[in-house]
Amino acid sequence: MKQNLINIEDNTPKSGKLSIALYPNQMHKTGGKVTSYYARVVNRRKLNMEDIFNDLLSENGSIDTARMRKAWNTVINAIAMRISSGISVDFGLGVLSPAVSGSFASEQSEFNRSKHSITVQYRPSQDMKNTMSSLEPVITRGNSCRPEVIRVYDHGSRWDSTKLSENESLESGKLSRGKLLIIEGKKLCIAGDEGKVGLFFDSCTDPDKSIKLGAADLCRNQPTVLECLVPAELDETDTYRLRVVTQYLSKDKCREEHLSETFPTVFTIQ
Repeated sequence: MKQNLINIEDNTPKSGKLSIALYPNQMHKTGGKVTSYYARVVNRRKLNMEDIFNDLLSENGSIDTARMRKAWNTVINAIAMRISSGISVDFGLGVLSPAVSGSFASEQSEFNRSKHSITVQYRPSQDMKNTMSSLEPVITRGNSCRPEVIRVYDHGSRWDSTKLSENESLESGKLSRGKLLIIEGKKLCIAGDEGKVGLFFDSCTDPDKSIKLGAADLCRNQPTVLECLVPAELDETDTYRLRVVTQYLSKDKCREEHLSETFPTVFTIQ
């Protein structure tokens, strides 16, 4: 996870591109047809500080996460005390400031918690702005509800796309024949009556060579997780990519046409 995005000359992110989804703006229509779309960043997941500590630990095994956690808690408590005292704090990524929201009828108006609130305002630093402005967005159609693979975990090799060690990368992974494979994400449930739906192991050397698992072949088949045993037929001399094809839309509903998602990692077989 070695990414130094702040206070360095090269602010280009090392983790890939930022996914942005487009949704139809129902307020802008001409002749009943949507004429504009609004964008949202695709938030893949939310991490807590424990995840960040584990990221740092994966880079440097000598780091004492318990001491780090204790120090971090001390720091955020000190920041919270300053902010609650009416003081703005520059914490490196930007400035946190106490703020008030809501409107007042006159200069003599009193604070009313049903109409007003006290909150915290964040203003990003220039370095953070530079980092975000340098991101390369990938625009998708948010209203298509495409399947999305967020994490792949091979139980046999312990290869985990979200917890890569220093000598591992997202470009190459490992699959263990006969062992449990866990795929997490969104809209993954294998559903629909088309013969093309399923979980596919596509050969990287032969486009016509692919092994398909149907819904009945999966240990778990849910919108957020697919579980299966890695097929024994996979050739250890070949490499593969994972592809999810489904007509799943929502509970008890399927779309007319299938959609697919191919995970970018190239997997070797063991």
